[in-house]
Amino acid sequence: MSMLNRFWNDESGPELVEWAVVTIILLVAALVLYVAVGKILGNVVCSIYCWLELAKNRDGHSTIGQGGACSDIEAGDEGCA
Repeated sequence: MSMLNRFWNDESGPELVEWAVVTIILLVAALVLYVAVGKILGNVVCSIYCWLELAKNRDGHSTIGQGGACSDIEAGDEGCA
């Protein structure tokens, strides 16, 4: 019976639930943020990669840009192949 009383009076359970709820809210917010800006950030990273590839060569042509991600960006497509 004393174990049941101790369990009933223990207040660490609700605190654990609060932390779990806060963690779930933060995870959902991070997922929503990732979905909202994920494609934009992907395009920025792809553009930076292609810019570095183009800057690596003296003549301004990338060896990777023939039919790859850089040629798509140069052609005006915002996607990364």
